[in-house]
Amino acid sequence: MKKTAGFTLIEMLIVLAILAIIATLTAPSLGLIAEKNTIRSVAERIKSDLQWTRTEAIKRSKNLTVSYNQAGGCYGISTEPLTNPITADCSCPGCDIKIIDALRDHNDLSFSALTFTETPSLPNFKFMRGTATAGSLCINSQNLQFKVIVSTLGRIRIEETCT
Repeated sequence: MKKTAGFTLIEMLIVLAILAIIATLTAPSLGLIAEKNTIRSVAERIKSDLQWTRTEAIKRSKNLTVSYNQAGGCYGISTEPLTNPITADCSCPGCDIKIIDALRDHNDLSFSALTFTETPSLPNFKFMRGTATAGSLCINSQNLQFKVIVSTLGRIRIEETCT
């Protein structure tokens, strides 16, 4: 009897069937991973901007205010509390430092459960001791929620739930 090296057609078909089953089972979780990475990157950007605002308030020796537009998914940083809110198209004439359209490239995300005042009458970040007005902001996607939290000490953290 003569031996030949290689695989039979049946063996190859069994391996392909197993690979197809594995690919079918992992495909839905890959979409959730991409969604989680997207929402986390937005939350990290907001956290970074808030940390920058706190540092900038200390550096300038001036209280800074962050104003939000929940519907438009944007926020602005100013040296004075705003008299007019940020509009849904993210225009903010009173935001003299920075305007951030956090959800510009992410139509499937939204802000919710905003515990900050959209147009605060007091500064959010005080330069003395780097303290802040406590509050939180939720970022929602179809399946996930992330929460950016600011403590009264000015510390900012992210949680993966909005409860």
